Amino acid sequence: MPFFERRRSPRMVEPGQVLVARGNTGFLVDLVDLSKGGACLKRPRGWSFNSGDAVLLHLLSGTGPTMCMEARILWHRDDEVGLEYI
Repeated sequence: MPFFERRRSPRMVEPGQVLVARGNTGFLVDLVDLSKGGACLKRPRGWSFNSGDAVLLHLLSGTGPTMCMEARILWHRDDEVGLEYI
């Protein structure tokens, strides 16, 4: 069965971590991949965000400054979370 790709932009596999935050809640998670339109993350235990929630996505890069983007949770499964940049 062929896989149907819904993304408009190609994804780049980028090992690293991101901080996903909303209000006083945040999760440090592993990055699966990035595209121009969003990101896929590993879903941590205790994940409390729902589809449609707006979050801040901080891309961590070693000792340098971080990039922060607004994103919305599009979907989540047992092991992964999909976000769309706002």
